Amino acid sequence: MWAAPATAQAKSRGVKWTKVDVPTGQYSRRVSHRLRRLLEKATKRAKWGKGDPLKLTARVTKLTWEKSEEVLRVTVTVVARIEGGKGARSHIRVGGRLRERTKLERQALKIVADGLVTRLSSLSRH
Repeated sequence: MWAAPATAQAKSRGVKWTKVDVPTGQYSRRVSHRLRRLLEKATKRAKWGKGDPLKLTARVTKLTWEKSEEVLRVTVTVVARIEGGKGARSHIRVGGRLRERTKLERQALKIVADGLVTRLSSLSRH
């Protein structure tokens, strides 16, 4: 009934997003803030395994809006990387009503963030 020394016990892995880059533009500050929040929220739900802490980075490589009559399409591509390790890319195109621009943006960023975190957590466990 002896406890193992603290150094021998497996510890939960700490995960931190160190950088979230969005190309400079009209909405870059808002998108950067929203994406970081979504990534951090998804990170809390993911299973990262045990081991040393991880530092993650993300970069938006594509963010476009296309209007055609009454339809707005948002295209988002984000590349994320485990510092010193592998990376993942997530891409989505979502369409909806013109007046729901913010909702579409949030939806697209959430889907991309969830996909990236799922893939990165899988890579970190293997």
